[in-house]
This record gives sequence, structure tokens and C-alpha cells, in this order.
Amino acid sequence: MANPVQPHRPIYLNRLTLRQIQVFLTVTRLNSYSRAAEELALTQPAVSAQIRQLEDVVGEPVFDYLGKQLYLTPVGQALQRTGRDLMQRLIALEMEIAGLRGVMQGTLTLAIESSAQHFMPGELAAFCAEHPAVNIALEVVNHSAALHRLRENFDDLVVMGQVPADRALTFIPFRDNELIAVAPPSHRFADGTEITLLQLAEEVLLVREVGSGTRKAFDTYCLQQSVVFPRRQQLGSLEAIKHGVHAGLGVAVLPREMCARELQESELCALNVRGLPLRRSWCVVYPRGKNLTPVASAFLKHLTGT
Repeated sequence: MANPVQPHRPIYLNRLTLRQIQVFLTVTRLNSYSRAAEELALTQPAVSAQIRQLEDVVGEPVFDYLGKQLYLTPVGQALQRTGRDLMQRLIALEMEIAGLRGVMQGTLTLAIESSAQHFMPGELAAFCAEHPAVNIALEVVNHSAALHRLRENFDDLVVMGQVPADRALTFIPFRDNELIAVAPPSHRFADGTEITLLQLAEEVLLVREVGSGTRKAFDTYCLQQSVVFPRRQQLGSLEAIKHGVHAGLGVAVLPREMCARELQESELCALNVRGLPLRRSWCVVYPRGKNLTPVASAFLKHLTGT
């Protein structure tokens, strides 16, 4: 005789504690019990105990353990989405209560593409001068990582140069972003002679890694113009590229604002390339339908002047 099917025991998620959810979200973000313990100022056994208690309430495992790697189970993925939403709502409530007391406080979580590093500190300083009780959590990433953070809803706002049209995103342009070709002052075309993109392609082009927004914008333009740069050198940052251009390693296409000082002091020169500069805009971006916290709404108004 077949064994009768055992009914699942009821699930009472109201027994979950905020501490358990916080520990779970920290483990998922860091993908490590030990690093989560360090960040939360707990012992690793205490973190493990919190996860076991959470799984006992949920009635299902939230992690698969393959070797030394953690992988979220489908239940874990669902819990992660809900946990993030819950914590964001609590943060928004905290800010709303502070606002009712006449104080703007809380944490602004912001991700920016690395090319925005030259102007964003000034914007943040001005904003914090107006709202001294606000804390800033800033992540500097490349374009691909910015898209990932948007997809996972990690941040209040994301600042990026190119917003994909195939995603459900709200975006507001707030600042011009011109991409120019730069070379050392000793370059043969440093005198301002107009050259074509095809002539520029005879040079060694210094580029960022795949996933960089600046590189993607210029690659897209070159593809539209059917021009290929056969000689490329990949460097790890825009600062490294500027130094590489100055040293004579090659030419580069960079945001004009990032090169302002070097151009003014004649450490670099802007080449007169037909079709350049590429004119883009910096945009502040967030998932469509997202409810912004009071702090995020205030910073959005600060950036856009609305």
C-alpha cells in the first residue's frame, strides 16, 4: 500500500524577524557567511543560526551549497525580492517620519558610471550642504554593471550616459556629455587640421574594458560609419587612458569634461575629427513605477533643477 502524501505544514511568514531578513539579504549580497558576519559585527555561527531559523519559518531551504559557492533556490530568490522591497519600504517610512518632523534624513544609494566621477562629487557636496542629515552610499561602476544594478533594483537612482530603449526605465537628462578625440600635444594633427574618422583609425586607440559606456558609445558610432580601429590598447580606467595618451601610447575618445584641466594646461589636445564631438546627455535613471524615497526625490530635483 502506497504511503499517503504528507501535507505541507502551514507557513507563517509573520514569524520572520527583520533581523533574519537583514542577515539573509546581507549574505545574498556578499555571497558569503563570513563576510556577512564581518559586516554585521556577528560571529559566523550567529549568521548561520539566523539563516537556519529563517529557513525553519519559510519551510524551505533558501540556499543551495555547491562546493564553497552559495546559490539562491527559487524560494530564496522570491524571498530576496520581497526582502529588498520590505527594507526599501521601511527606509522610505523612516524618511517620511523624519520629513514630518521637518528633517530630511536617511541614506541615498546611488550608482554612477565611472565617467561621471568628475562632476558627481560636487553635486553630492552641494546636496549634502543643503541636507546635512543625509548619508550617501555611492557605487562607481561601468555601464554593464549599472544596467545590472538597475535590473536588480539595488539603488535609489543610477546616473548613466546611455539609457537602453528596450527596458522599462524612467530617465531624465540633466547634463551635456560631449565625447571628443584627444591626443598628445605633439601629435601630427594637433594644429587643428580637420581629419576624417578613417584617418583617426590609423592611430592606436586607447579604450576602456568591454562594458564601459564611453567605449560602447564610440563603438556604436564607428559601426554606423563602417570604420574599424585595427589597433587598440585596453586600459583599466579613464585616468589611465588620459595618462596613456599624454605618454604617447595612442589617441582616445573621452568625455570633454574629464579632460578639461589637461586641455587647458596643454597636457592633451582635442583633435578636429569630422563628426565629433559625439553629443550625449547624462541621465538620472530608475525602474519605471519605482516609488522614490523622499531623499531620492530631493536629489533628483537637485540634479534636474525641477
